[in-house]
Amino acid sequence: MRVGLESSLDLGERSRTKLETPTWPSLAHIINFNSFITSSTDYYGRNDLDMLQIGNGNLTYEEKKSHWTAWALMKSPLFIGTNLSAIGSDTLSILTNREILAINQDPVYGESISPFRWGINPDWSFNATHPAQYWSGRSQNGTVIMMLNTLDEAAEMSFNLTESPWIRAGRKYSIRDLWSHTNNGTAVRNITRTVPGHGVLALLLKDAGNEPAGLYPECSVWWQCTDKNGTRVGG
Repeated sequence: MRVGLESSLDLGERSRTKLETPTWPSLAHIINFNSFITSSTDYYGRNDLDMLQIGNGNLTYEEKKSHWTAWALMKSPLFIGTNLSAIGSDTLSILTNREILAINQDPVYGESISPFRWGINPDWSFNATHPAQYWSGRSQNGTVIMMLNTLDEAAEMSFNLTESPWIRAGRKYSIRDLWSHTNNGTAVRNITRTVPGHGVLALLLKDAGNEPAGLYPECSVWWQCTDKNGTRVGG
């Protein structure tokens, strides 16, 4: 794998990471590497995660979805590298997911999603097998969440909303699933989902008002809960 050490913003419009083969280990390696340089992506420079390999090799359906989601939400240029006349309906449905594509083409926010928790490994671990699993970023329509299951089997994944820097404490958020294209109620303080092995969950969260009164503890992360006057409360 060939990688560039300088950021795209420092040197020009793009810096490229080379995807050698259309396999899950290669995808995980690139996601891991780019998790440390997401700040290099904005309107004036993009980290190029290399050509999309969806439709090539033996990637599973879930791996293809993860490939498309990670590349699009990290704001990589999206170059399709397969024979479109030979792809199946499942591959076509991935490449034409307009809700995911809309995040990549957001006219207001150009930056990449970034990890807010690594998950399997301690935060900031460089691990090509199990890259960061919990990511978020801004969009013109709300906060984008990506939950990536790097295990070979399905796993329950969960996070507190305020782990993302773009979520406000004391608020509830409506949930839009960007793969099922459904509105899935509201989240208060946390989200828990089962994600297939090598699969992904992509959500769009929108502020839906104050969280319900009377919740205990008074904050989702009780040891960080403070009143407006700065004193500790709850717990």
